[in-house]
Amino acid sequence: MSLGIHASVIGLLVLISSHPAIRPGARDAMDIARARVARLVAPKAYHGGGGGGQRELLPASRGRLPKFARHQFTLPSARPPEVQAVLIIEPTLIGPPDVKLPELDLARFGDPLGRDGPASNGPGKGGGIGDGRDGGIGGHKGPGYGDEDGVGFSAMGFTGKMTAPSLLYKVEPEFSEEARKAKYQGTVLMTIEVGEDGKPHRLRILRGLGLGLDEKAIEAVSRWIFKPAQRNGRPIRAAATIEVNFRLL
Repeated sequence: MSLGIHASVIGLLVLISSHPAIRPGARDAMDIARARVARLVAPKAYHGGGGGGQRELLPASRGRLPKFARHQFTLPSARPPEVQAVLIIEPTLIGPPDVKLPELDLARFGDPLGRDGPASNGPGKGGGIGDGRDGGIGGHKGPGYGDEDGVGFSAMGFTGKMTAPSLLYKVEPEFSEEARKAKYQGTVLMTIEVGEDGKPHRLRILRGLGLGLDEKAIEAVSRWIFKPAQRNGRPIRAAATIEVNFRLL
């Protein structure tokens, strides 16, 4: 028992001595903001793919993908239907329903790797969006999405030999004056797209804090520089989730 008590006392002294001393009041006077890449997205590869289009002159416009489902009753389109149906069935692509894709902050459907500009379903045929055929999205054949023919899904631009983006240069965010005075702290969660140029684009707050901290997070992350994601040695666009932590010590 005596040995156990002595061991406990020695362990407690070692634990206390390992922590740096902080002067009274100094903890409230210090603030630290730290940003980290919570997730650099490299989506899983699925077999399949597809394509579509509606014989339009312009290339397929950029937009978000519809949901994946086992059945397709309505084809995706970059423009809303001219006639409003009494019963509206949401457009879908055929593929695994559990597929999780990078979120694009775009209202219209389209090709995530398409061009920014006027809404266009692309020069393909058979319905859908792209320069392929058969009711999907992309430049191949089938009612899915991806760089293969057939039914299903393969992340176009992400399959093959894929490397996620990596951070080369980071600017730490600063506290806003309002948050510092209020001794306010927390985490800003945001999503970005790392472009082929290695710069962040389409920065969007998923969960903000207010008191000027959201703006400080965007200001800092917008100056970050990445090595872009690559597919088969070529740079591609990829999504990332960023956590910016504001803490008072």
